[in-house]
Amino acid sequence: MSVSTHRPIAVFKVHPAIFTVAVLVALLLQTFLPLKLPLARLMDFPLLIVIYFALMRRDRVFGIGLGTVLGLLQDALSHDFIGIYGIAKAIVGYFAATASTRFELESLVTRSVLTGGFVLVHNLCRAALQHMLLEAPPRFQPLDAASAVLVNVALGLIIFQILDRFRRPA
Repeated sequence: MSVSTHRPIAVFKVHPAIFTVAVLVALLLQTFLPLKLPLARLMDFPLLIVIYFALMRRDRVFGIGLGTVLGLLQDALSHDFIGIYGIAKAIVGYFAATASTRFELESLVTRSVLTGGFVLVHNLCRAALQHMLLEAPPRFQPLDAASAVLVNVALGLIIFQILDRFRRPA
């Protein structure tokens, strides 16, 4: 007799108002915080929002859509070319939604490792896109990438704990 080891996958949602506020605050912080705090250039608030909601919704199409929209909005508010952040965040949204079906997300260690991996993938995709599409020399610096991973993992753990208070089963 075959015993099924399939575990039910918990899908979570938040109220649309909370989702909207989280997105707007992330975009505002990403736009204005680096002007006042030089260390904030390592932080990527929209990326953390994409990772969190793609992991919680477990829907690849939603992850791609959210990553694309937030990335394009971030492109529009920054001085970079339109599309680079949109493509990189769409890729991360897809991978986050895919990974959420394979890993237990209640563990802080799992969330930290996944967040660090997705931040690194985002930085590598952004550097590769700038190099391939714009024929610009890659601005990828390993020390900056490692610093960005550490800063965003720490920031992600804080943001994820705050957003967890507002989630509800779908």
